[in-house]
Amino acid sequence: MPPTPRKLKAPPPKTRRRPRSLSRLDFLSPADGAWYGARVAVQRGALRVMYEEFPEEQDEWYDPAALLASSAARDVAALRARFRAAARPLEDARCRDLRAGAPLCVSCPLDGGLLLKFYDAVLESVVPAAHGTVDGEERCACRFAVRWTGGPRAGSREEVGVERVCCVQPSPVQDPVLKEFLDGVTRLLGDGTGGGAAASQEIGDAAAAEGGVPSDAPPGFYRKFGART
Repeated sequence: MPPTPRKLKAPPPKTRRRPRSLSRLDFLSPADGAWYGARVAVQRGALRVMYEEFPEEQDEWYDPAALLASSAARDVAALRARFRAAARPLEDARCRDLRAGAPLCVSCPLDGGLLLKFYDAVLESVVPAAHGTVDGEERCACRFAVRWTGGPRAGSREEVGVERVCCVQPSPVQDPVLKEFLDGVTRLLGDGTGGGAAASQEIGDAAAAEGGVPSDAPPGFYRKFGART
């Protein structure tokens, strides 16, 4: 899986988070089109996406009532497509397993190398090189010609080393929290025009059952659910 993109040398935040799903996922940020490590939770009836190693203020909230108000199943499908199983770093000894056309998630240094983000790419070819050994472990010296399909370099080509390559997993997302939320919204969409009202009522009931708007709720919560009373 790719490490969480972040500014290099920045200390990790000390913000304490609430309970969440145990599954680590990759999430495609709508803000910059990069992939980030994240976990999810359903709180106050909404889906909360929590970026790893980022403060709570950068969490994203998805209100089911807003999705239902659009009356478009494609909006739910688009949100579902932003999640995938966490990509895995390419192991030095497994470079020969890659084939042209393989989907990859590759690190992209930005701002003179101070910022590291992960974007989608496709493998075009492998330039083989003799492997070495460091502290008894095999080290790959091959170069990988990739074509960027996402991010600021989309459409261009670049040769990268093994340390920048992660392999996209073909397995579907198995996170039960995410599945229950998205499947529930999809079912309500299929029920017809009454879904939005039902979802709004469920959100209100959930918030009331959990004590209303929490005192430490981040700004994103207010934007979705209104100011604290």
